[in-house]
Order: sequence, then C-alpha cells, then structure tokens
Amino acid sequence: MNRAKKWLPRLLPWLITLLLLRFLVTQGGDWQELRQELAGASLGLLALAVLFQAGTYAAVAWYNELLLRSYQVRVPWFRQYSIQFAMSFVETAVPSAAVSGLVLRARLLKPYGATADVATVTTVVETFSISLTVLAPALFVGAFVAIDGVNAGPVRLLLLALAVVMGVLLGVARWRAHWLRAGSAAVQTQLAHWWDAHAVSRWPQRLAGYPSHRLAGRTAHLWREMAAMLRQRPHWLLAVLLLRTGCEIIAFGLCFYAFGETLPLLTILLLYTITITVNTLGAVPGGVGLAETSLAAIYTQLGLAPETAVAVALAYRLTGYWLPRAVGGFSWLWLERQHRAERRAQTLM
Repeated sequence: MNRAKKWLPRLLPWLITLLLLRFLVTQGGDWQELRQELAGASLGLLALAVLFQAGTYAAVAWYNELLLRSYQVRVPWFRQYSIQFAMSFVETAVPSAAVSGLVLRARLLKPYGATADVATVTTVVETFSISLTVLAPALFVGAFVAIDGVNAGPVRLLLLALAVVMGVLLGVARWRAHWLRAGSAAVQTQLAHWWDAHAVSRWPQRLAGYPSHRLAGRTAHLWREMAAMLRQRPHWLLAVLLLRTGCEIIAFGLCFYAFGETLPLLTILLLYTITITVNTLGAVPGGVGLAETSLAAIYTQLGLAPETAVAVALAYRLTGYWLPRAVGGFSWLWLERQHRAERRAQTLM
C-alpha cells in the first residue's frame, strides 16, 4: 500500500500523457506534416514572442523594484531582472520549489538592505498580484464565452467589462460593511479551531510552534504590509501588472500566428487562461510531456489540425516555459558567482 502511494503520483502524469497522445493520434492528423509545420514556422514571429516573454520578466522586475522602494531598498535593475529568471529556474528544478525560490531571493537581496521579512512580503505580494491578474481575466472571459460564445461582438464584451468593473467598485465600497466583517471573523474563528484541533494535533513535532494565534498575528502583519505597499503606488503597480499580462498574451498569440493561425482576440484570451493553468503542470520531472500533450489536445478542439496543434503547443512551451528557465539557470550561476565575489570583497575590507 505504501509503495503504491509512493509510485502512483509519479506514474499518473505519464499515464495521462499516454492517454492524451492516443487521443491526438485518433484525431486523424498527418504526422508526416508535423516536420513541415515546424520547418515552415515564421522564425521572426517566434523571435518576437521570445522578446515579449522577456518583457514579462522585465515588468515583474520593475514591479518588484516598486515594491522594494516602500522599504527604501534599491536594487540594480539588471540584478533584479536576473533574480526573476533565476527564481523561475530554481522553483522548477529544486524540490520544495516555493521555499527554495524564496530563500534564493532573500539571500540575493540581503546585500542591498532587504531583510528576510521584506523579501517574503514582497514575494507574497508579487505572487498574489500576478495570480489575480490571471484569474480575473479568466473568470471574466469564461463567463462571457458561456453567455455569448467565442464569436460574440466586441460591443457586448465591452458592456460586460463595464458591468464587472461596476460590480468590483460596489464590492470595494461595501468591503467594511458590518455583516461582511462579522462573516469574515466567523470564518477566521472556524479556521483557527480547525488548525489547532486537527493540523497541529496531527503533526505536533512540525507544527507545535505555530499555533493559530501566532499564525493569525503573522497573517495580520503580512496583510497590513501588503496593503501599505499597494496604497503607496497603486497606479504604477497596476500599470506594470497590465504591462506584464499584455506582454504574455501577445507572446502567446504570436505562437499561433507563427504557424498561420489567426484566431479572434476573445479566443486567444480564453486559450491564454487555459494555457497558463496547464502550464503549471510542466514542472520537472512529472509534467514533462504532460503539459505539451494537454495543450495540443485542447487546441485540436478549436478545429486546428493535430499536427498544427502540436506545433503551436511545442512553440509556446519552448518560448514561454523552457527557454526562460534555461536562461534562469545561467542567471543563477552568474548571480552565485557575483554573490561569492561580493562576499570575498567584504571579507578583504
């Protein structure tokens, strides 16, 4: 039983990959044409996709620079840019990815006056903000497609966008309503009771030092820090987040255009949100092949020929996932070398 629990999580992604490959084969594509599809791709558009992907990392570096200014921390932009690539590599290649990336970031920012708490808070704000910029369009586009379909006109899309914005503004206006605050307090009480009664009691050796009141205090502190940072430069932060999302969407669309597939904007937005979700399956080693075959299977449902769908999926995974992480590996080595050189210089002083 224990052996099955150990091996099943490792084998399951490969089994799903085989099933998806079988599905692609049964779609009736001419797999001899896959090589022709890849050979006939527009290298200029793929190169442009790589540049826009680089732009997404540049926007994230700029975003972190704005967040760190709240703590009077100044980091050279190119160093910040390299850290973003290095974190993407470390979080993919190293076990306990999120912790490994956070430790790397904290250590590399320390020489510039950033404490571990500052590195943690800014990383959490960055992760939360970027996730929100992906989740919000996904919910919006998904709702619109469910109502009007992918071929609906831009006027209806604009009207629904205005309705969503008004709903968000009304929600913000009612954020401090008594009934909402009372409900939030009740939920927090229930979560604290569950944590102490079930989580801490089940793993006392690991969690005994983290009772609910301590976690609540740290969470409240983190929330206050996040709110303070976001209030200082809300317009600039929002603009940079929109720039990051825009670059990523354009890079994604260029992978289709490189193979002669001109899809409507709404379809591109819908596929983008689905692709970003599937893209998280690509971590080493379990997701190798699973994300590629999953994306290809999804793209065939749009009427793309199987060989074209596979070509687009491979192009996107190469430009949007593997290439940035390969660059991240070199960035990590360079940053480690710079870090050791700086420590030697400080020792000599």
